Amino acid sequence: MVDLVRRTSRLHVVDTDDIEQGCDEYTDKKENIWQENKDYITVAAIDLGTTYSNWACSFIHDYKKDPEKITCRKWNDSQNMSMKAPTTILVREDGKTLDKFGYEAEDKYAQFAAEGTEELHSWYYFKRFKMHLHDRKITRNMTLESENGKVLPALRVFALTIEYLKNDLLENLNKQTIDDLDRSLIRWVLTVPAIWDEPAKQFMREAAVAAGISSNQLTLALESEVASLYCTRSPLVSTYNGEACPLLPGAKFVLIDAGGSTINIIGHEIMSDGLFNEIYRSNGCSWGGTEVDKAFFGFLKDFFGRAVYKKFKKKYTDDYLFLCRHFEMKKVSDELQRNSKVTFRAASALFELFETNNEQIPLLMSSGKWSARVELVSDRMRLNADIMKRFFADVLQKTRDHLQLLFIGDSLKNVNIIMLVDGFSESIMFQEMVRNLFPEKKVIVPGEAGYAVLKGAVLFGHDPAVIGHRV
Repeated sequence: MVDLVRRTSRLHVVDTDDIEQGCDEYTDKKENIWQENKDYITVAAIDLGTTYSNWACSFIHDYKKDPEKITCRKWNDSQNMSMKAPTTILVREDGKTLDKFGYEAEDKYAQFAAEGTEELHSWYYFKRFKMHLHDRKITRNMTLESENGKVLPALRVFALTIEYLKNDLLENLNKQTIDDLDRSLIRWVLTVPAIWDEPAKQFMREAAVAAGISSNQLTLALESEVASLYCTRSPLVSTYNGEACPLLPGAKFVLIDAGGSTINIIGHEIMSDGLFNEIYRSNGCSWGGTEVDKAFFGFLKDFFGRAVYKKFKKKYTDDYLFLCRHFEMKKVSDELQRNSKVTFRAASALFELFETNNEQIPLLMSSGKWSARVELVSDRMRLNADIMKRFFADVLQKTRDHLQLLFIGDSLKNVNIIMLVDGFSESIMFQEMVRNLFPEKKVIVPGEAGYAVLKGAVLFGHDPAVIGHRV
């Protein structure tokens, strides 16, 4: 990959360090970005998420026969197949070569930590870096600090990640075609949060171009908009409490896109011609499912002691990583509703550290505060359900307050359908909160809610004129 700083001078916007100064021309051109490239054979969408990322694609001939025929990448976390991969990259010490992405990046870095190799400090390890573009001044020469304290240009970090997903997608497309794939006939869609400002969106466009995607083949799609498109086009969302609930022309609905670090809300009406009219401008909050993670790991520090937790995370990184992944599954399971206790497969190493560092045991443990609520057996940790629910309390309360304010206004008071999409919406706790807050409304969680943005981006790529009006 060539030097990104030199490549930015060939973009269609002015070459200035301040991204904001280059946004006006982009804003004027973005709606017509595909006018000169009407012929295409496939749509390729990349969803670079804050916590998880993925790609999807579909050929035009498949779309015309069956719009639901969309190929989505599956990822292997060494234990299970996953819908998405962590937004994590491991870059070699030259700072220009991406070595591993997603689960493989996590595993390899954990191996470096376990073996204490030189790469632990000389390579670059980035994770969950997307939110660095939210609510801050964006420049082309801004930098990002890696998890191990090393620094790279932010544009390079994003471009390397997009480039990996692009190449992985192209490799899959080539397997589906007999002849060599003409890359000039691909429509690329890159998703961005609707709450981002224009400089942040333009930064993502430039990162995609630096990753080798031609600017005239690329458009950005607002995550909440394309998720709405998925919800109205997919038969998977046509039921509510087991009964048919199609979204017909005239229907109004609110979509809540609940991801890892953001929760976006948008209101849409389906018009008689099938186009969307935005009835409530997309807005959102800079929190999401990762708040639950923070609360859980805060509990571990509190329970086992900060010194033990820090040592466990550093010395037994692979076990720590396994615990993180296991918690992700528990976070969206229905175990909280079914059982009075939630069982985690933790790591015996953590318990052994705990037992051999008695002086580190927190006072709350010796006082018996947790003794009847936490059980440590072999490599299992069992928590009372009320402890698990506390991890959700803060983010659910903030979201509840935000939604109450939104629905007070005239724009949404007559809207009776609420759609929940993206990863955090699959949490039973999140669903329960919304249903309890709006008992009179139909709250629908579509099948494959975690794919709503990604598949919606593919549908949008085939039919970009579907958004008729924005507020």
